[in-house]
Order: sequence, then C-alpha cells, then structure tokens
Amino acid sequence: MPISSRSKITIIGAGAVGVTCAYALVLKGTAQEIVLINRDPKKAEGEANDLQHAVPLGQPVKVSAGDYEHAADSSIVIFSAGVPSADKEESRLELLEKNAAVLRECIGKLRVAGFNGVLLVASNPVDVLTFIAQEESGLPHSQVIGSGTVIDTNRLRSLLGEQLGIEARSVHGYIIGEHGDSSVAAWSGVQVAGMSLTSFPGAEVLPSREELLRQVRDAGPEVLELKGNTCYAIASCIERICEAILRNERSVLTVSARLSGEYGLRDVCLSTPCILGEKGVVKVLELPLDDAERKDLAQSAQIIQDAFTAASR
Repeated sequence: MPISSRSKITIIGAGAVGVTCAYALVLKGTAQEIVLINRDPKKAEGEANDLQHAVPLGQPVKVSAGDYEHAADSSIVIFSAGVPSADKEESRLELLEKNAAVLRECIGKLRVAGFNGVLLVASNPVDVLTFIAQEESGLPHSQVIGSGTVIDTNRLRSLLGEQLGIEARSVHGYIIGEHGDSSVAAWSGVQVAGMSLTSFPGAEVLPSREELLRQVRDAGPEVLELKGNTCYAIASCIERICEAILRNERSVLTVSARLSGEYGLRDVCLSTPCILGEKGVVKVLELPLDDAERKDLAQSAQIIQDAFTAASR
C-alpha cells in the first residue's frame, strides 16, 4: 500500500528511544518528514542534523528540529519523553509520577497547537500514560495508542521460535494486558505453523509456561541492567506501528488501546490485538481466552487502573 501523502511524524523526546525511533524511520523511509522536539533544543538540532546526513544513503526524508507548532500537521506524534528506568529493580509503574507530569505538559502544548493526528505513547508506564494522554488530549479513543505489548509479543514469538528450532514468524501468539509485570500470555491461542502449540513437535520439552512468561517479562529489565537503556527493539516496534498507520494497512498489532467493554473491561488502556489504519485503531479485537487467562487479564487491568487513580490524586 502507498504511504499517505501526509506522512509527517513528530517525535517528542530526543533521548535514546526517540532518536533510535527516528533512525529506524529514516532507514525504512517510513515518513517523508520527521521532526524532533526536545526540552534541550540544541540536542534536538544536533540529532536531527546527524540523521539528515544519513538520508542520502537511503530514502529521501526531511529531518529537522522543531517545536509544537511544527507538530500540528503531523500524521503521528510519538511521545518518548520522560525519565527512563534507573535500574532493573525499578518497575515501570514506579516511573509514573515523573513521566505523567512531563506527558501532561507536552499534551497541553499539542492541544494549543491544534494537533489532530494519531498520538503514539512510547514512554513508561505506557498503559497508564496512554490513558492519561487520551483524557488530556481530548482526541478520540482510536487516535491515542501506546506501543503496548508489541515488543513483548515479539519477544514471546522469538523465544518460542528459538526453543522449537523454527523461524519466529511461524509462531503466532500474543502477550496482552499491561506492558509490565502483570502481562498475560494468551497461551490458549498460540499456534505454530497452523498447529496448536501443544501439538507442535518438540513442544513437550519446552520450559514451563510460567518460566517462558518470566523470560518475556524480564527481557527488557535485563537489557537495561546490561547497557543502561533499551532502544533498538522498541524503536523497531514503533516504526512498524507507524508504517501500519501511514499505509492504512489494517494490520493487527498488540498496541495499548482504551477498552469499551471488551473482556468486560472499560475505561482502561491495555494491550490486545487491534486493527490499525490511517486514523489509528480501526477495531479492538477480543481474544477467546480461557478462564485463567481472563482472570489474569482482569487483574492486570486492575493494576493499571489503580496506578491511574494514584496518579490522579
């Protein structure tokens, strides 16, 4: 599908994640124009210049530093600002107070500028911040999404593919709920090459489901402990989300979206498979979960809602 003629993406936050997102977008030629906004304008300008120097080797893209008025006509604004996790022991939810304040400030400036595109939240805790962003922005539910468990789902598929000795794209299954410690693996729907996971040759020697989910949950914190941040994998996921939106693909990705009765849940943002198009979420899909998975998802939703309540006091 062709990329929209209005393919401009603004990234708020020129830290490791924001800049790596911009680099991924440049390499793939996802957008025709990329604008970087940062609290330190010189940092944004330097990163934009560096990225622009790489453009002649690939697809034609205009990269520049800007301000919120430059974001107004963007198809997508990526919010990647805020304070990252300090260490492996700090949960994503512990970042909430600091990052919610940054988010609210930025959303206020976007509203004044008149932004009406898709707002994609990439900072943690992504589910709570996505809900706050939707409330503060006044944008339709469909236009405010979080990067969610796209990265966790990729980690699950990669892990199962490695364990089973097959390419990860032949593994189909989802991590849903919170992007964090209460994430849920929808094991009942996992398929490998069209077969249920339990019937695929070699599945009987897989580690326990609890161990596999632990590895998925701990993957990000372990990278953080080793190198101080996580950026490449999440940037690739964000680029893929942007591509699906700009191409109006109607691809299914596990972004964080506001639920309106799916799974019996309302007024909470969490990840579930969603159809993505040019205006964001076309449809939120409800997986056929077993009783245990449905209970775990309800608990995950409650954790997110409790965190939002605490942040609103």
